[in-house]
Amino acid sequence: MLKKLGMIFLVASISALLSSCHIKQEDVETIKSTTPNLRVYQPNDFIVYNVITRTNNFTTTNRGTLRVQWDATADLLDPIDNSIQYTVLKETTTLAYEADSTETDVTIIRYISQDSDGNITLYAIGDGNSLYWLYDPENIVPPSLPVILPVIFDSPIVVGSATTPVKFSVMEGCGNPIVGLCGPEIYTFNESEFTIVGDSTSITTDLGKFSNPFQIRFGGTSNPKNSPTISIVGDIRDACGTSLDNTEHSGIMFVMPEIGIIQMTNLCQNFTGQQNLVNYTITINNTNIPLPAPTS
Repeated sequence: MLKKLGMIFLVASISALLSSCHIKQEDVETIKSTTPNLRVYQPNDFIVYNVITRTNNFTTTNRGTLRVQWDATADLLDPIDNSIQYTVLKETTTLAYEADSTETDVTIIRYISQDSDGNITLYAIGDGNSLYWLYDPENIVPPSLPVILPVIFDSPIVVGSATTPVKFSVMEGCGNPIVGLCGPEIYTFNESEFTIVGDSTSITTDLGKFSNPFQIRFGGTSNPKNSPTISIVGDIRDACGTSLDNTEHSGIMFVMPEIGIIQMTNLCQNFTGQQNLVNYTITINNTNIPLPAPTS
C-alpha cells in the first residue's frame, strides 16, 4: 500500500512540475505582405498546392496536387509577322490526382511575360506540340490580323479595383505552315469579373498564417467555336472541361504578392460534358519562392 501511495505522489509531483514549465504548442508563424506588386517570376520558380475537389452534389471527394512551374524558353515568333519576337516564360500547370480518384489529370501550358510592376501578359497557349494564339473575338476575320497580347493579371494590386474584363479568341494553326495566316477560331475565353475585394482575411496554410493576402473575386466562361476537334485547357479554373465544352467558373482567390495565389476556391460548371459541377479548393503547401520574414 505504501509503495502504491508513493507512486501516486511521484506521478502527481511530475505532473505539477510539467505544469510549472508552462509547456505549450508552438505558434504558427504569421507572414505579412509588404508590397502590392506581384512577384516577377523567374525561371525554375515553382508553387505546389494541395487540391480537394467535390463533385456529384458535393458528395464525392477527390484529392491531388497542383504544381505551377515557370521555365526559360526560346523567344516566340509572331505568327503573322516573324520579324517580331517575344521574350517569354513557359508556365506549366499540372493537376495530378491520387490513384483512386475519379477525376482526370490536367496539364496547361501558357507563355507569359511580366513588366517590372508584375503585370502578367499572356501570349499563347500550348499543348506540348503546337501554339494557339490570341485574337480579338470581335475581329477574327481575316486570319491575317495581328495577334492580341492581353494583360491577364494587373499589378500593383489595389483593394476596390476591378480589372477591365479580359476577352479573347484562341486560334489554331497560326503561322504553321504558312506565316501570316491562322486557322479557325477554337474557343473564346471571357473573364467577366476580377475584383479585389479586400485584404483583411487571414489564411492559414502549411507554410504559415498569411495575415493580409488580397482577396479577389472572379468569374468567367469558356465556349467552343466552329465545331473544333482540338481539345486543350487554357485556364486551370476551367479544368472541369476542355476547349470542346461550354464551361463557367467563379470563386475567390487569395493572393500574397510576394508569392502569388496561396489559396483558391473555384466552382466550375461544365454545361456540355458528363460532369456538371466541380468545386475546387487549392491551398499552397510548398514553394521555392522566398517568403516574407514572419512577424511572430
